[in-house]
Amino acid sequence: MGYNILIVDDEKSFRDFLEILFVDEGFNVFLAKDVSGAIEILEKEKIDIVLSDLVLKDEDGLDIARFCKENNLKIPVILMTAYASNETAIESVKLDVVDYITKPFDTDELLDLIHEVLLNNKAEADTCCEGLEEIIGQSPEIINIKKEIINVSKSDATVLITGESGTGKELVARAIHKLSDRNNKPFVPINCAAIPSELLESELFGYKKGAFTGANYDKPGIFEAANGGTVFLDEIADMPLSLQSKLLRVLQESVVRPIGSNIEKRVDIRLIAATNKNLSDEIEKGSFREDLFYRLNVFNIHLPPLRDRKDDLLLLINHFIDKYSKKYMKNIKGISFPALRLLENYSFPGNVRELENIIERAVIIEKTSKILPSSISLKIVGNEDKHVKHDFTNEEELEIPENFSLENHIADIEKRYIVKALSMTNYNKTKAAKLLGITLRTLRYKMDKYGLK
Repeated sequence: MGYNILIVDDEKSFRDFLEILFVDEGFNVFLAKDVSGAIEILEKEKIDIVLSDLVLKDEDGLDIARFCKENNLKIPVILMTAYASNETAIESVKLDVVDYITKPFDTDELLDLIHEVLLNNKAEADTCCEGLEEIIGQSPEIINIKKEIINVSKSDATVLITGESGTGKELVARAIHKLSDRNNKPFVPINCAAIPSELLESELFGYKKGAFTGANYDKPGIFEAANGGTVFLDEIADMPLSLQSKLLRVLQESVVRPIGSNIEKRVDIRLIAATNKNLSDEIEKGSFREDLFYRLNVFNIHLPPLRDRKDDLLLLINHFIDKYSKKYMKNIKGISFPALRLLENYSFPGNVRELENIIERAVIIEKTSKILPSSISLKIVGNEDKHVKHDFTNEEELEIPENFSLENHIADIEKRYIVKALSMTNYNKTKAAKLLGITLRTLRYKMDKYGLK
C-alpha cells in the first residue's frame, strides 16, 4: 500500500494536476480546497504527509500545520509558496513545518522532497531496548538477531558469530557481554588474523619471566586479564592449529598455562568467536579442528550482508550522520532523497563498515544541511567485476572468465554509468539523460529495467 498524501490548494486545476502526479507515483491522494476541508480529512483519515499551498484565498496554510501540532498528529507538513516573509518563516518553525517548495517547481524536485521527508520521518521511530543501541535496524533479520542476543546473553554458552567482513560481528559480541551478568567485568577483543602466529600464544596465555628472549617480566595473557568477563576472538579461522588445541583445553577445563610455566591457572571467562569464513570448509581442508568447531558452535548467530537488509539502510545512514555530525561539529540534518537512492542502488561489498566510511566522508565535505549525491563517493566502476576489465587498450588485455555472459556484462556496465550520471547530477533525470547522450524516456525505461528507483 502507498502513502496517504493530503493535497490542499484552492485552484482546482492545480489540485487535479498534483493528484495525477502522485497517483502515478503510487500514493493514495486526498484533496481539499480549504483549511476546513483539510481538517475534516485529517480527523477521519490516517494521513502520512500534507502538501498545502501557503495562501488559500482568505485563509492561511499555516493553520493546517497549527492544527496538526495542537492535536499532536506528528504529520509532516510541506508548504507551497511563491514567496515567504520572515514572519511566516518564523511561524513555520514554531509549527514544525518541515519544508517549503517555491512555485513554480520541477515535479522531480517535488517528488524527491516528498519521498525524502517520508523516509526520514519513518526512520525516526527506531527504538530498541537498553544494551542493543548499537545494533541498528528494524528488518526481520535484525529483529531476529536482537532476540538471539537477548536469549544467549542469559547463559554462559559459547557463541560463534558468522558473516562477511564489515557486518558488525564485534558489535554483536559487545551487546551479548553488555546484557550478560558479566557486564561489570572486562570485555577483551583480539583479532587472530592481525597478530603474527608466533606472538598470538603469548598474547592469549601470557608468559613467565625468562620464558624466551625479551621476556623480562611476568605477563598475564588475555584469558587471565579478562577473568570474570568475556573474551572475543575475531577471525578465529586464522588461529594456528597448534593454538587451537590449547584453546580447546581452555574451553573444556577452564585452565590456562602461561608460556614457561608448569602451573595451570583457573580462569572464568565467556568465549565469543567470530569468522567470515566457512568453518566446515576449513575443517575439510584440515586447517581447523572439528572438535573445536563443535565447542565454539554451541550457539550460532549469522549476520546478513547489508545488501540483504536494505530496509535498514536509512536507519543506519541517520545513525552515522548523527554520530559524525557530533564528532565533527557539523549541522547535517539528514540525507537528500537523490543521495539515498544512490546508496540504495549500491551493493556495499564492505557492508556496514563501508557505509559508515562513506557517511563519515560525506559529513566532513558536505556544505549544506543535508547530504547530497555530490558528497557520496562509491566504487562504481569495476567494483564487482573481479575478472573482467573495462579499461582495456588491446585484445590481449581482454579476459573472458568461465560462465561469462556478454549480455549481462554490457548491462552491468550500462547500469553503472547510469548510477554514476545520476550521482553527478544530484539525481536530476533530465540532466543525467543529457550527460549520457540518451533521451529522458530512454533513461526512465532503463532505470525501470535495472530496478533503479
